[in-house]
Amino acid sequence: MNYGPASKYYDLFASGDDIDFYKELAVKCGRALELGVGTGRAAIELAKAGVTVWGIDNSKYMLGAARQKLRKESSAVRRRVRLKLGDMRNFRLKGTFPLVYIPSSTFEHCITQEDQRNCLACVFNAMERKGILAFDISQSTNGKPEGSWWVDRKEVSVEEEVVRTIFSRRKPETNIVSVNLFFESYRKGELKEKYYEYGEARISTKKDIQELLEDLGYKVDNVYGSFGKAPYSPKSRKVIFISSKP
Repeated sequence: MNYGPASKYYDLFASGDDIDFYKELAVKCGRALELGVGTGRAAIELAKAGVTVWGIDNSKYMLGAARQKLRKESSAVRRRVRLKLGDMRNFRLKGTFPLVYIPSSTFEHCITQEDQRNCLACVFNAMERKGILAFDISQSTNGKPEGSWWVDRKEVSVEEEVVRTIFSRRKPETNIVSVNLFFESYRKGELKEKYYEYGEARISTKKDIQELLEDLGYKVDNVYGSFGKAPYSPKSRKVIFISSKP
């Protein structure tokens, strides 16, 4: 995903339904590594709860948005968040972590099996013994058209609003989804600026990811169908993996 200048608008449209889930895990561990830290949406909330978070992202724009948000936080929160430019498919850090988490279905940006394997192998090396890996992925909906449009609108202030238009198309033979995002910022009804971003994501099955985790030496401890810890079912819109390093 070529997360660019529109990164400053991502939080307007972000969901927060996963924060409590990852926070519960992180508070127990005290320290965590987040892959795809983005604007710091999750990392900052964990830091407010007393967790030290290292965050990796491959977008300087996303990291810039995160640093701008951090400036508004207390010095204690700022000290707990460390941000690093890097690729989740190929990274090495000094030391290891009791928790690694990948929120917001970010793992789906590993669009080849080699990407997925490289990412999870790097994570394994970054985990303490008995450490935990937690991440979520989306699931395909039966009967959903291959291509779809949707539009969201958010007010920034009384005079400003941002409109996000998304067009996505899935290739059934590969389960790779192309995502086109259009952001338009308006002030008093007049167009102020606009951005276009493009990315791809791979929709994997629960079976494929579980087999990959086990092949790489992980122990799959739990698989949920929601952030409320509902059991996974074929009708679940999400698959949430909790795995550990033996």
